[in-house]
Amino acid sequence: MEINWRAVITGFLTAFVLGLLVAWIVPPMEMSGLAQAFPGLVGGFVAGYMVVGAGRGAVHGGLATVLGGLVLLIVLGVAGTLFAGVIPALTGFALGLFVLIAQAIPGAIAGAIGGWVKGRREPTRETTETVR
Repeated sequence: MEINWRAVITGFLTAFVLGLLVAWIVPPMEMSGLAQAFPGLVGGFVAGYMVVGAGRGAVHGGLATVLGGLVLLIVLGVAGTLFAGVIPALTGFALGLFVLIAQAIPGAIAGAIGGWVKGRREPTRETTETVR
């Protein structure tokens, strides 16, 4: 199977930006599972929508979600080490790995839905000239 890296990178950037926004807006003690899964869902859907088919969408959505979550986890781990210390950063990193694994499944499901939706779109109708 060929990987459409443009779709993966677009989904990755979407998940990454939304992940940063969620981490910045929602306080850590009030973060719910939906707030943690939201960036992966949207990023996976975007990656899946850029390819056609539920199977390809699931692969691309899961890949984009995992890459986005992994980069976000590394960035927040480094920032946590610099500003909070090693022990809190390691705790956050361990929790982040668990969340990353949990995000891969919804990202793949959202990617499958995105690929399915794109495959279900009606093709554009081209007008033909009438013969006289």
